[in-house]
Amino acid sequence: MNAHTIPELRCALSREAIIGHETAWKVSTFGVAQYRHGYDPALLSAIEEAALKLKASHAVHKHLDLTFITGADRYIPEIKELLHDKLRLERLSDMMGTELEPYPLSIVGSTVTFMNPRDGAVEWHCDGVPVTELIPLSISDPLIGGHLEIYCDDSETGRSILESGRDLPRNKIMRIDHKMNYATLGQFLGVLHRTAPIQLGERVTLVLNQRSTIRPYVDDNRLFYLAADNDHDRAWVNELAEDVWTNQLPAYRRDAGEHPMPPQPAVEAVSRGARESW
Repeated sequence: MNAHTIPELRCALSREAIIGHETAWKVSTFGVAQYRHGYDPALLSAIEEAALKLKASHAVHKHLDLTFITGADRYIPEIKELLHDKLRLERLSDMMGTELEPYPLSIVGSTVTFMNPRDGAVEWHCDGVPVTELIPLSISDPLIGGHLEIYCDDSETGRSILESGRDLPRNKIMRIDHKMNYATLGQFLGVLHRTAPIQLGERVTLVLNQRSTIRPYVDDNRLFYLAADNDHDRAWVNELAEDVWTNQLPAYRRDAGEHPMPPQPAVEAVSRGARESW
């Protein structure tokens, strides 16, 4: 895999094209792309084999109808190798348009997901992590369902539709079918998306999470959201606090100093008529 070779793309869309308007809370203008990844097939096979052995003891199914091993690189060395691979990070950074680093929390850096009619898929949601790479480890043939669906509009509009009990309009849903030897890179923070329910077959996927080295504070992972999947382990709370003080806060202050808000013109007092004498 050459870090600076433009990968073979199957589809690509900017963040603003997905959401439908300009956004400020982002790491770049990149939205989503699917591309030939070039990762070692033997390495991916070893990851899947190890994950399947760990599934019974380490996988959970309690949030968003998803069965997965959280913080999978803690248990599978091959995942940690790929997660921190320098060439991989350089290549993804080139695609994203900003330098990326592995997501620092031990419970969130990587997951292995198991999707089938029994284990579920994943319901409509917006990601907490800024940048995610989805790498299929195996896809059954046939597979009915299990594709990525992205709502192409403002996420709050979509959430309102769903909470009212209505279906999202099909003409605003972008479909990306997963394919072996291709990965999907997405900035899904603030982007409503899901995996379509699987009616037949199964898929095992490696999920690697990243964030911006320049803007590490651009992150939507709330404590309650992390706790929904990780209430069995609270060591990550200290990890998060340490990262806020040592990485996110300094970067935020540095960025605020480099991009100060322009002075706003004074607002003239507006006469309120009779109310002024109250």
